[in-house]
Amino acid sequence: MTQPGCRPPVLLIALLVLGMAACARMPAPPTRERPQVASAAELFQHLQNQAAAVTSLKARGTVAVTSPQKNFSATVLLAAAKPSQVRLDILNFWGQSMVTFLSDGPELQMLVYNERTLYRGPASPENLRRFLPLAVSREDFIAALTGHLAYQLYDQPVMLSSPDPAVYLLELTARSGAEKVRLTVDAQTLSLLGAQWFTPAGEETLKAEFVPGNGRSGAELPAEVYLASGDRLASVRLRYREQNVNAPVPADTWVLSTAGGVREVSFSP
Repeated sequence: MTQPGCRPPVLLIALLVLGMAACARMPAPPTRERPQVASAAELFQHLQNQAAAVTSLKARGTVAVTSPQKNFSATVLLAAAKPSQVRLDILNFWGQSMVTFLSDGPELQMLVYNERTLYRGPASPENLRRFLPLAVSREDFIAALTGHLAYQLYDQPVMLSSPDPAVYLLELTARSGAEKVRLTVDAQTLSLLGAQWFTPAGEETLKAEFVPGNGRSGAELPAEVYLASGDRLASVRLRYREQNVNAPVPADTWVLSTAGGVREVSFSP
């Protein structure tokens, strides 16, 4: 029996533990020092270095396309090798390819399996819009799949005033003309969060947004890529389920078979 005025040792220990827990404080997470960016040229160079670290991508995910003409969503397999090679296979419920879109160098190809028809033609912006309802260059589209731009197409970086201290705003000018692109860059990680393209008259023609990933792929690739027309009537949203960065892409990835009675139809220039 317990003597009067004494508490069981177990109860005493429990009270001590509770008292210590009440006084304990969780250590504060270490604060990450914000990178110092000295100039627009320095930030531009950093973004180019990030993009150069990713040369190829093999991935699986879902794509949703909206446009005034048609809407659809599907599972896709993707392979890309910068700067000009990309293949998208749109799969049906059973995992079979319904449509394969491929660009390898100067040509675009699109194989529609139920029609047994291979469409092909020059890799012009007009022909790209036959597959993507957006005014985007092939190089920028391929780069956007990895959360970047085709920075070799731009120069003249200018830092813009940002009302949000959490981001930098960087403006670039297209080498081919007076088109501008405004980049939104995370001030903490210096990763690209989004971009907007504008005509010389200031009309927005394209918008890109990148949802950051978890870094498990071994590179800072986005978990989601969103592209939309300036009027937002057309858009493409790609959500990744699997990513394999800088993996070798077999040469036969860039070849579509026309055997078995597949007819060919030429795109106009």
